[in-house]
Amino acid sequence: MARSDLYEYHEKQEYPSHKGVIAGLLIVFGAFIVLGIYSLMQLWSIYETEIVGLITIVSPLLANNLWLLGAGLGALLVLSVIMALGASSAAKRLGGTLIYIGAFFMNLLAWAIPLFLIVTGAIPLAMLGTAWPILIPGLFTLFITLLLFTVFKERVRRAGEIIKLTGQVTLDEKGTFVPPFLTMIFTLVSALFFAGIMLVVIPDGMNILLGNVEMTLENGWPFAIGVIVYLFVTIFFYNFSYATTSAITYIYMRGRDPTLGDGVRASLGVVGGLIVLSIMSVIVTIIRMIIQAIARNSNNALARGVGYAAEGAIGWIWALINYFTIPAMVAEELSATEGVKRSAGLVRSNFVDVMIKETAVRWGFGVLAFMFFIGFAIGGALFGWFYTGGDIMMTIVITVVFIVFASIPSTIVLRTFDIVYVTLLYVFIRRKEGDYARTAIPSPMGRELEAAYDRAQGQR
Repeated sequence: MARSDLYEYHEKQEYPSHKGVIAGLLIVFGAFIVLGIYSLMQLWSIYETEIVGLITIVSPLLANNLWLLGAGLGALLVLSVIMALGASSAAKRLGGTLIYIGAFFMNLLAWAIPLFLIVTGAIPLAMLGTAWPILIPGLFTLFITLLLFTVFKERVRRAGEIIKLTGQVTLDEKGTFVPPFLTMIFTLVSALFFAGIMLVVIPDGMNILLGNVEMTLENGWPFAIGVIVYLFVTIFFYNFSYATTSAITYIYMRGRDPTLGDGVRASLGVVGGLIVLSIMSVIVTIIRMIIQAIARNSNNALARGVGYAAEGAIGWIWALINYFTIPAMVAEELSATEGVKRSAGLVRSNFVDVMIKETAVRWGFGVLAFMFFIGFAIGGALFGWFYTGGDIMMTIVITVVFIVFASIPSTIVLRTFDIVYVTLLYVFIRRKEGDYARTAIPSPMGRELEAAYDRAQGQR
């Protein structure tokens, strides 16, 4: 049993307070933002003539087509909202069907190139013995698919029910989409601030980053501080966003009606743990960067391969260990180290379900992403056709622009679905552990989840 529960805090409307920690955090963020704004202002004063010249060239075009720009942005916004709600509705309605569709397309993509090369004669059948490596992606995907739909079919069935629940949560609690959206904006802004700081504040910062100048003791320590602060604020904002969406999902699944503010307050309740977790992630990221740099500068091909493999393995292991860390921290008011230990234990005892999420469920969510691009393509084609009066070439150009912009809302929606699904899996695991009996899982879906779980346990 957990020593405390977010459900109780929401019921009493009393969340833990950490004003001192929050004040320190605001100082770090404030310093980064102020330095970023200062750096951009300095760059503006240096390149003002060039920037004004560019604006002068572009402004007449914008002035003459301002209504078109507004209409296009409005159309993209409306289409984004429609597609987000459509993706949630599709997830709620289709569930496991998305997994089957995704598995089909994944195998199709994995085998498309090898089969094309064989059919066209680019790779004769007689040479297939030496060209067999091109079949590895297809064989691996096929093996995973067969494994999922035979040995682990009951677990996949349960995953389909959790996908349905993911759609229901995001439809009922639309505030779950807000934190990932703000994270995307902050990530872009912080990258802009970081670039400005590297160019203006840090001596030779950008040249060191690009590898044009060797790092010394004199220019190395300010560069290191700049990188560490940038990584910290970016990773912390991501973790805080994750915690907020996870908290909303958890409170909802405990049968209450959360708001976005409840999610923020729940995240602030464990802000100290989120800071420590972010520092841990910064350390891991820096270690990976160092290994990658050593591998990139190595003259030995084997050493480069080992280095890149080690860097990737460290990242994968760290992500796997922390799979349930933030949901556990928020729901059970755990510290960072306690959350990591709790997550590692949950991953160890539910490893197959985690792998199904990262394969079958991700394939299913990929189908929803594909729907986004199709929807934006159709919307762009209709908008372009009516605006240009049937000009085919301009319609194609506008359609391509819409497709490119589709990556923004699709990323936000899929990120939200990832957070909600992992939190739901965490809730279901805790329910099976006996931590609580009552959740907001609908009765028919609850019975289906229980039956699939029991059959999956019987297969062990």
